[in-house]
Amino acid sequence: MATYVLLVIGAVFLTIFLLFRTKEGGILPAALKTITSLLFVGTAIAAIFGNYTLTGVLNADKIRFMGLIVMGLVCGLIGDLTLDLKITYRDSNLRHSDLYTYFGMAAFGAGHLFYIIAVALYFGFSPWTLLIAAGVTALIFCVSIFVMKMSFGKFFLPSVFYAFLLTLFLSATVAAGILAGFSLTVVLLIIGAGLFLLSDLVLSMIYFDGNEARFMIVINHVLYYAAQFLIALSIFYLAVIL
Repeated sequence: MATYVLLVIGAVFLTIFLLFRTKEGGILPAALKTITSLLFVGTAIAAIFGNYTLTGVLNADKIRFMGLIVMGLVCGLIGDLTLDLKITYRDSNLRHSDLYTYFGMAAFGAGHLFYIIAVALYFGFSPWTLLIAAGVTALIFCVSIFVMKMSFGKFFLPSVFYAFLLTLFLSATVAAGILAGFSLTVVLLIIGAGLFLLSDLVLSMIYFDGNEARFMIVINHVLYYAAQFLIALSIFYLAVIL
């Protein structure tokens, strides 16, 4: 019950945040965004207790999976704080603005590593996902650079590596469904990973194509928070794999 209460509260705070969020940022939107991000971490923690109440089992494998997912969400929280500093203080120092971007990408990249490891250790891992992720990443950048004429500049290599982690997370969750069955947890992870990828595709258009229209900012945040809350919720339905 607490898990879903936090989900609803998270949706409320996301709505309030988006009402105040502008491309210039500000202290109030940053605070509201921080609260919203704390809520997806809180949702995951509540889901751990909810899962134990639901299944009556909390063995080492489940604890490891849940811990890795929570660590990934905490990395997302750190990334959110960092990138919002970039928006809030965007005109104060360009060099620092770049550092915020690098650190934010590193935080989200670490989060995806935690997600990938959690899925691989609990559900199994196929080496083919590496090739699929590499191929999808190459396709994304071919379209971005040669069709959409986006310029990544100094962020090209970090963006490629980060995009690879995004696509690897998605392909790993699909592989988990094939290997272990499409349980509700796996389905939530697949949807969450897909939404995360879409969110960052929109974000890349904001960062690297100069498209800072308000509806783009709203779409980016709605997709992102939907992804994180679904990933957090996946813990609640985690079953024991024998």
